[in-house]
Amino acid sequence: MSAMPYQIETWTISPRLMVLRGFLSEAECDHLVALGREQIAPSTTIDPETGEHIRVESRTSSSTYLWLGQTEIVTRIEARIAALTQLHVENGEGMQILNYQVGQCYQPHFDFFDPLHRGSDVVLAYGGQRLATCIMYLNTVEAGGETHFPEVDRKIIPVKGDAILFHNVLPDGEVDRMSLHASLPVLAGEKWAATKWIRERTYCAPE
Repeated sequence: MSAMPYQIETWTISPRLMVLRGFLSEAECDHLVALGREQIAPSTTIDPETGEHIRVESRTSSSTYLWLGQTEIVTRIEARIAALTQLHVENGEGMQILNYQVGQCYQPHFDFFDPLHRGSDVVLAYGGQRLATCIMYLNTVEAGGETHFPEVDRKIIPVKGDAILFHNVLPDGEVDRMSLHASLPVLAGEKWAATKWIRERTYCAPE
């Protein structure tokens, strides 16, 4: 099956941020939401000192992970992201499906593993740095829930089928601290999204 047509808008150069209009079909969005509902649980993040997954007050969503190629539709989307980034499918972590209810958010954070933190060595061993992030919006949020890049004050409104792609590192390989971003609180309705992190090498999930 040929890839879906979608429109690419370059929003900023630093960070390197693109908005992808119509990246997913309605059916693809609904399929990912259905997969996410099956095993949704409170979200965690990586402890910068230990590299372990922990719950933090700054991230209040619920989420679950898929595995590579979990369904035919997931495989198709993963191939689309690989073609866009020119990075191998195997470099991608399994998609994370996210749900935010009213008031829930993820405060400003980086997706890269900060070389200044001891715990980064643990997670970098599984496939190197997170070079890029693709966030796909699986529903249109009634109010709130924007993805905000505070360093450049740009906000992306979550529209079903749209996505964003941004780079977590600079062309020279250094981490890009302009990539700081947040998921703003949902003000009405709920928010469903899927996040795909792409590593510099083949990703080997920890057991």
